[in-house]
Amino acid sequence: MNSCKRVRIISCFILIAGVFLSCGARHKLVDDLIYKDEKFTYQNLKGAGLIVGGVASDVLKISRKERLEYSSTFSQILIEKLKDASLIQITNPTQLIDHIGQTSYFGMMKDLDAEKTLSNLWADSLRTALPDAQFILFAYIVNENIVDESHDRYVESAEGQELETEYEKTYYITVEFLLYDLFRKELVWNNSVFNKAHRTESRTTQSGCFESCINDIFQNILFGEPAEISREEVFAKIVEKFAEDIAKI
Repeated sequence: MNSCKRVRIISCFILIAGVFLSCGARHKLVDDLIYKDEKFTYQNLKGAGLIVGGVASDVLKISRKERLEYSSTFSQILIEKLKDASLIQITNPTQLIDHIGQTSYFGMMKDLDAEKTLSNLWADSLRTALPDAQFILFAYIVNENIVDESHDRYVESAEGQELETEYEKTYYITVEFLLYDLFRKELVWNNSVFNKAHRTESRTTQSGCFESCINDIFQNILFGEPAEISREEVFAKIVEKFAEDIAKI
């Protein structure tokens, strides 16, 4: 049997006979209050202007495009999940850039990456550009670690012996939320949220070396990487937890 014919047969086999078992990621969230100003309550945000500054980190090397994407996700989830969000005048990262310009915005975020704090210089600049905005919020990714594992076993089926592989992915990430009062130039809220996301997925291929490799290729094309968990997914869950936490104070 020539190799082209074998590829066609194997690809058909994947579509009609391959075993593909998957479940969504399970998220285990743990929050920790690091600092809260005694004068600050959630009520202070209502009627006040809140700038969603964006996402920063000293452990991730993210492009400008990625930073904007994550920051946009951050802002959108807050608008959807914050209690009484309609009573808070929220400025999203895109609107912030419109006020201060891209050069200033990315300069501020680069400084935040390195220092993990908002300087008085940037606080003054924000006050000038958005005089009605009292608060600015940042999400700072402190650490990220991904562990991939897989376990193989041979099973008998009507098609003969097959190789069943169970894939496991565990995604660890911690994000700190930094809320500054621009009028007072002080940090008023700092909490961290840790997310341990776990996903398993089983895939079955033919046991031969050639067939197994081809099966893997086609399954990855059709279904993506096994047990995949995206950074966006784990980050979104963390932002939802933050929104829940801060509304309680």
